[in-house]
Amino acid sequence: MQLQKQEVLELFCSSIDNAYNLYQVARDTALQLKNKKYPSLGLAELALEELGKSYSCLAMYSKVDKTKDWSSFWKERRQHDLKAHRSFFYEFFCLTRIEIDFGDKELKFPTIRQNFSKEKEAAFYVDIDEANRKIHKPEIDISDEECLRRVTSLVGLFSAAFYIKDWLTGITSEDFRNAISDYAYRTLTTEMYQQDVLDVLAHMKGENTEYNKGLDKIIELFTNDETRTK
Repeated sequence: MQLQKQEVLELFCSSIDNAYNLYQVARDTALQLKNKKYPSLGLAELALEELGKSYSCLAMYSKVDKTKDWSSFWKERRQHDLKAHRSFFYEFFCLTRIEIDFGDKELKFPTIRQNFSKEKEAAFYVDIDEANRKIHKPEIDISDEECLRRVTSLVGLFSAAFYIKDWLTGITSEDFRNAISDYAYRTLTTEMYQQDVLDVLAHMKGENTEYNKGLDKIIELFTNDETRTK
């Protein structure tokens, strides 16, 4: 199925809104319950996946009219680990990251488990390890620290996502919106690191004033240490 630009924009905005609703439930579960916080880990994972879906839509927005084959777009939407990983691409827009120091308890970034899917499954399901026959019980094996770590990892990502959502819905210039989308697409399709961001944005600039305004907005956010809350 081929999408129209307005549909991609609506999917982008709705995915962010749904991600934030999931995050709020995960946050309240992690912070307010005295025990059995483990569902918050899985809910936060679902929020990550929704944020990743929104980023894919952001990158696709400017390419809608040029794209004939949408198979990759739909295939990626079915890959849970890819979506969760992709949510962290919002850090190419904003460097804000909140991490909690748990002292001696090592919690590797981005996950202490094999992958994000394993993290989600561990939060929701009882299972048995075929190798050692150990029975996994979420309420026992999921620590409060792991839940809090995952929930807080979302804060910086939402900081960027909300800014971009406001830009795309509040600015009427199509060139401005295309600039934001083109940059997101470039982060997905080229090998770049956060130290490359300003150079990449500088090279993207041309003679289109509105397009350059969009890139300047990214530069402003990326170099701003202030955070935004919702």
